[in-house]
Amino acid sequence: MKRIKNLGCLALGFIALLIALSGKDVSALETLITAKEVPLTIIVVAHSYAPAKRANGVQVAGISSYDVPMGILPPTVIAQTTGQQGNTPVKFLAKPDPSYTYLHEVPINTTLTAPQGATTYFPCPFEIYAYYTTPYNVTDWGYGTSTQASAGTFPILNYPTNSDMSWAITAVGATPAPGAHYTLYADSGAPGQTAFSGAKSQAQTQCLNLSVTVPLTQPVGTYTAVIQYNLYST
Repeated sequence: MKRIKNLGCLALGFIALLIALSGKDVSALETLITAKEVPLTIIVVAHSYAPAKRANGVQVAGISSYDVPMGILPPTVIAQTTGQQGNTPVKFLAKPDPSYTYLHEVPINTTLTAPQGATTYFPCPFEIYAYYTTPYNVTDWGYGTSTQASAGTFPILNYPTNSDMSWAITAVGATPAPGAHYTLYADSGAPGQTAFSGAKSQAQTQCLNLSVTVPLTQPVGTYTAVIQYNLYST
């Protein structure tokens, strides 16, 4: 009798586990294969009817607290010598990216110019290539964004403030139809949002079309937005 009771408890526990896993958050069932960061330069120019307010230097959007290394941003090396200054050779060792065959960016024109007080559309400034040997999802969010941080900086801010940059996906060589829906970039870190999915062993390259809405009060200047793309095996 006691054995039957124990089996009944195990069965109830198993049912409870299935119910828990049937919820919306299935990130625990996915495996992160790799992540890549895509940097974009946003140049804000004066609107013809707006006074020019200039930002103090370059502002970086949403990367005040890095959570992973910025793998594709170029390193900065400062060569220093003691005594007489002279030419100091600096050597870089290029290492192959082992996850390149699974996920990478194809940059096309990642410097975007947008006027104050307007929404500007940019057809396919970059593409994302993805492939894996099992079904997969490609997700994204503003790099370094968080629900625990301050409002952040233009154009990808921190939740609950909406980002000023949106995306729409099309096939390579295509552009969104007039009036197409653009999705605001997720700005609260993981789990972010699904950009696109793929079947087992399906290689695909998708165009990321962008829109940038510049507030009329946004100072003229150069800003950087960094978007993190993640490949999950499902």
